[in-house]
Amino acid sequence: MAASDADEEPAWRDLLTSEYGPKVFPDDIGGSAWLSSSECLRALLQRQHNGEFKLRLVLREEVDFRRGPSRDPNWKGDYYWGPDLALCCAEVWVERKDGPRKRVDTMVTRPKVW
Repeated sequence: MAASDADEEPAWRDLLTSEYGPKVFPDDIGGSAWLSSSECLRALLQRQHNGEFKLRLVLREEVDFRRGPSRDPNWKGDYYWGPDLALCCAEVWVERKDGPRKRVDTMVTRPKVW
């Protein structure tokens, strides 16, 4: 017996910070870019909740990595993702400069080097 369309899992959709981040929205009034970014994320997360797709947030070392002497490109906490709503995606991944990706949403402590 074939599975019905209702039984199929929704497709994955990669989400990059360049799609919703505060830098995408003009900030002519203090905080308006942050609010616009949050609204964009809410709309995407609602679509995920409705079963349209599953969101996979991809934090890119080349774009989203915070700078500083003690930063670790393997640690999700050292990336700028914008409003914390972004972490409500089904999965969070880090994409390194040289291409490999690793799922990091389950990490609770700093990982060992890849």
